[in-house]
Amino acid sequence: MIKGCFSIVLCLQVALVATQIFRLPEKSSCETRKIHFTRQGKNYHLSWLEAGRNIEFTWEGARNYCRKFCMDSITIDSEQENQMVKTILRRESIPYIWTGGHKCNFRGCEREDLQPAIENGWYWAPTGIRIRPPGQCQECDWSNTGGLREPQPDNREFRSATGSQDEACIAILNDFYQDGIRWHDVGCRHTKPVICQDVEILLNYVNVD
Repeated sequence: MIKGCFSIVLCLQVALVATQIFRLPEKSSCETRKIHFTRQGKNYHLSWLEAGRNIEFTWEGARNYCRKFCMDSITIDSEQENQMVKTILRRESIPYIWTGGHKCNFRGCEREDLQPAIENGWYWAPTGIRIRPPGQCQECDWSNTGGLREPQPDNREFRSATGSQDEACIAILNDFYQDGIRWHDVGCRHTKPVICQDVEILLNYVNVD
């Protein structure tokens, strides 16, 4: 699928949507969506303040929770935004959250420039923007350790047991491995709260400011 596409952004969005089911926004929910704060032109929503601290979602479920309100899981576009997220998790004592980061690990991701996928296949699913490889990305905050005591991303679950799930989603963990608040690749079936951000295309879809 991706090989014949003109735009990598468009192709990644189409490919991911083809493998998962994402809800359309609800106009009434978008109109009454709870915006907990705004920074650098982005509106943010903290799921644990609205749904409750005991409510967690799979990676796909987190996106669908946000999309109901014309939002999507957070994409981290700068070092300043990453520091903001770390401050929130520390202040709120939140152990982990989902981001909108995903690894291109589905049909059509065999492109040479996406290999190896554990380094070159990461992108922000809500926007389709590629994430630069670890070591080349200033705003990225991959941990230097994990369950295997190896730098992230390490695809630990897939490597540790036959038939285990690919660690294809990016979570931010709060000192889980005594490593501070850092990025980790995690199996998408795990459940976590999420920080949502406004998505202009969804707001336009339901004609909400």
